[in-house]
Amino acid sequence: MSLTRILGLASCFLAIVALGACGGGNDKKDAEQNVRDIVSATNESDGDKFCGLVTEKFIEQTTGAKGDKAKDACKKQIDSLKSPDLKVNKISKTEIDGDKATVTAVLESSGRKRPQVFNLTKEGGDFKLASANQ
Repeated sequence: MSLTRILGLASCFLAIVALGACGGGNDKKDAEQNVRDIVSATNESDGDKFCGLVTEKFIEQTTGAKGDKAKDACKKQIDSLKSPDLKVNKISKTEIDGDKATVTAVLESSGRKRPQVFNLTKEGGDFKLASANQ
């Protein structure tokens, strides 16, 4: 499975390690931690964790389902991933604009490094993945 596909599924499902503060915290650190948690959940094939780290809209867009069915589909897709051995090599840039954040990270998988842009938005007081682009 390609890194792009894994990130797409993971982005669709990247789910959790609750992000520290519920508002009022350090938004930059919270956004960056979300990216690290998404990678961790992906590596662990942990659908519950992953799906808690992404927005509801993202889950619905990536699964094609709505509501609880979308969350269930997200969990199943992430749970079925073979450990991709993905890691955050570095976070090169983080921008915060109100309830939106953009985190640019260099991800590594199978010895190959590539930049990945994570677009986050606050949902329920926490930054969650809304989309990811190369």
